[in-house]
Amino acid sequence: MSISVAMATYNGEQYIREQLDSIRNQTLKVDEVIICDDQSSDNTVSIIKQYIEAYGLTNWNIIINEKNLGYADNFYKAMNDTTGEYVFLSDQDDIWVEDKIEKMVKVLEDNTNIMVLGSDFEPFYCTDDAPKISAQAMKTMKYNDELQHIEFTPHNIFIGSEGCTMAIRRTILEQTKQYWFGGWAHDEFLWKMAMCFDGMYIYHRKTMIRRLHSNNASKRKMHEICKRVDFLEKLQKSHEKTLQCCIDRKMDPKVIKLLNRNIESVALRIELLRNRKIFNSIKLMIKYSSNYHSKKSIPVEFFMAMRGK
Repeated sequence: MSISVAMATYNGEQYIREQLDSIRNQTLKVDEVIICDDQSSDNTVSIIKQYIEAYGLTNWNIIINEKNLGYADNFYKAMNDTTGEYVFLSDQDDIWVEDKIEKMVKVLEDNTNIMVLGSDFEPFYCTDDAPKISAQAMKTMKYNDELQHIEFTPHNIFIGSEGCTMAIRRTILEQTKQYWFGGWAHDEFLWKMAMCFDGMYIYHRKTMIRRLHSNNASKRKMHEICKRVDFLEKLQKSHEKTLQCCIDRKMDPKVIKLLNRNIESVALRIELLRNRKIFNSIKLMIKYSSNYHSKKSIPVEFFMAMRGK
């Protein structure tokens, strides 16, 4: 058994030492830590290098990207640069509970069908303008050590676990490379692929403190049409890649139908925003309302299309 940590960094000097400490002080030590820095312009790289040298961490390695890859691609690169049987994903600004690795590895060792294992976390708001974890998301965290199997359902097609909580089995990376595309959020990719392999689980134990602040890359709002359309185009492509994986694996026709329905609804949303096809809103509301992660998006996108901005 070998254990890796994959960390993606970018301008994280403010909080990164606490995260490095929480990884180094785990009750079960890791075999390697791979840190991919995405061309930071602050002191992130020097802090990490000094930290590695100060503690003699010969199995920790920082790789500086030749160009800025962006959040999703940087994380995917970091995951694939690791060699461990189990790979833990790490943001640059959280704090891990000291037995996170020990407890999650035990679950993975005891349940060989698990491909991706998410967990519960405690939110920590450290700036006044930090994005808030929704009440709906907080209700999903039970903190009771229950192991929950995530099945491929209309609700679960949308990611329900923070990527920073995930531990993955290396085989899921090896078996899904042909479905990856640049810009696909790494955690959504893992979530959907793991469901295709019937191996997505959530361990309802608090394994980390999720730091939330004004610069959280994965919590940005999309109230401009160009940003919204870009998001929807990636969502559509992610559904298409997931559909191909499901077809290749000869999954239940109900799952194939579910994915096709989601692809259709996202295409209508893109038309609504890009071409101001206002009547798409009626069709979306009547026929495809169940294909939205949040019902709030229906009026939001309608008014965005009306404004044309």
